[in-house]
Amino acid sequence: MKRWAGFVVLLALAGCTTAVSGTARPEPETPPANLALVDPARTASVLTAVKRATEAVFSYDSTAAPAYDKALAENLTPGARDELAKLFSEIRNSPEPIKLVTRVIVSAAVEQTADKAQVLTVLDQSSTRAGATSKGIASALLTTAREGERWRIGEIKVNPAGAPVTAEKPGAGDRAIARVRDSARDGALRVAEALLNVNPADPEGTYARYESVSTGQLLSQFQQDKAARLNQIRSGGVKSALAPNPAAAVMEIVDDKASVLLYAATDVTDAAGQATKKYLPIVLRLHRVDAAGWKAAGIESVQPLP
Repeated sequence: MKRWAGFVVLLALAGCTTAVSGTARPEPETPPANLALVDPARTASVLTAVKRATEAVFSYDSTAAPAYDKALAENLTPGARDELAKLFSEIRNSPEPIKLVTRVIVSAAVEQTADKAQVLTVLDQSSTRAGATSKGIASALLTTAREGERWRIGEIKVNPAGAPVTAEKPGAGDRAIARVRDSARDGALRVAEALLNVNPADPEGTYARYESVSTGQLLSQFQQDKAARLNQIRSGGVKSALAPNPAAAVMEIVDDKASVLLYAATDVTDAAGQATKKYLPIVLRLHRVDAAGWKAAGIESVQPLP
């Protein structure tokens, strides 16, 4: 998956106010409550700091336990240290030497203020024990707070569900940017609802939902493969239902394009009635299509790092 080096917001915002003699000046716009991506450089700085903290506390070497304890003290609040102790209890109590290396694959700010941030992140994890190495990915929602120049993690939610985010009030300037960001996030949630629900009893309706939220190359792919997709939905007998409250965070907005990191859980039932839960960290590439709002031009599964 493509790694995002920075964040760019290019929005053409028209409008001005003119002071007329004898009239009161309009009140200045108050900043939006959620500053994520309003100042892309500041958001990138927060994500970089949280990335360092995350990689430090989610990596462990049993031969260097004092260094790990120091990293916990520096990067976690006491409450978060208790949470991580539960997550790492098996690792720290292993009778064999063990080394866990964690790297952030991708992250995005769900919410951000001057001194707090909530970050959705997908982690690459490589564990070595008794000469054997295993790899995997994990997703977490991290609530962080700034203390001086450091951002400390205060809450850790693994396999997180999303929570409603307060809508920004209408306005110009930064508020307008925030509302575009929020509309992209809401658009991603609508796309996920359409693409991740599959009903073999209604293949035509399932496929129609695919087309309704797609544009560009993704729409072309659906249309080219329509017959095969319908047959797969109908004959495969696999039903997929999106679990409530997927977590979503906008990674970037460029003109009328947006990239949104989404973590979703789906309840999958195969043709034999066997039920399983699947966890899907994905990136949706969205285009804003006039009155139709945001549609998906691409969908990418987040993969482990090489």
